[in-house]
Amino acid sequence: MEYVKKICPICGSELIVLKEVEEKAVYCTLECLLISQERMKGEDISSFMSV
Repeated sequence: MEYVKKICPICGSELIVLKEVEEKAVYCTLECLLISQERMKGEDISSFMSV
């Protein structure tokens, strides 16, 4: 098994994941995933409102 280090784009924490799931493992916790989803919802609404 090979591991890689990644940095969570939300909080900046370092996480270590299996190389084979590197593309899918983005966030360090479910909390960071939820924050990301909330931000995306806000961007969708603001882009819709600007049209």
